[in-house]
Amino acid sequence: MTIDQVTLYGLGLRPGQNINVGPYAWKTAVDLGLLSIPYRLEGRTFAEIRTSWESETVAGITVPAIQDGERWVFDSFRLAQYLEDKYGGKRLFPRGQEIARFLNTWADRDLGGEIVPLFAPWLYKAQEPDSSAWFLKQKLGGDQDKIDALVLAVQDPAFIERQAAAVRAKLATLEAYLAANEAEGAGPFLAGETASHADAAVWGWYAASLAVRHPGVDLGALIWKHESLPLVGAWVDAVQKAAGVELLLE
Repeated sequence: MTIDQVTLYGLGLRPGQNINVGPYAWKTAVDLGLLSIPYRLEGRTFAEIRTSWESETVAGITVPAIQDGERWVFDSFRLAQYLEDKYGGKRLFPRGQEIARFLNTWADRDLGGEIVPLFAPWLYKAQEPDSSAWFLKQKLGGDQDKIDALVLAVQDPAFIERQAAAVRAKLATLEAYLAANEAEGAGPFLAGETASHADAAVWGWYAASLAVRHPGVDLGALIWKHESLPLVGAWVDAVQKAAGVELLLE
């Protein structure tokens, strides 16, 4: 069966920029790749999402999003469910949805919570002012003092190292899980022998980490490919290879 190309909408920094810098659309990109669904990436800025694009599509839309006829599907987990129902055949949830949902929650709350202090100040400064204002309102509750403090903090290499160590401490749990799977002859992916949405749910944060540009800082090397996390480093490469994802970050 020939599958038509879909358009995946992600988070861009400027209008007309067909990239994605946030974690969530990369989760969906992995899912599309695993299902061999061809796609093109279109970026939407925070300002566009909440103004012109929302008025053209549906109230409350976010990225990632895919249009299916008159229907818009958004939110990375709901998109995974939609793709599984339409194309999957239990490929995205080979062990059911519970493990994928658990990892998705862990990645967004625990792991992402430690990445955001490095990610948010970069994103705030990298966007155009109207998008930065929407980002501040939606993601940080309009707390200008908080974002100003983070922007100042990431200028200190010691802060970046401390925060990177906090992220690695969260990833140590994933390293131990991968090691246990390896010892039992399971894996090499998080839900078995093949990559699935369980992997995509965490991998999106790896991709978002690579988007961050602090002078002289490579968060990929400092966090995900750190010598203390050899299995995590191998895993992120294996997921990207399995999904065939090309990272369009800038």
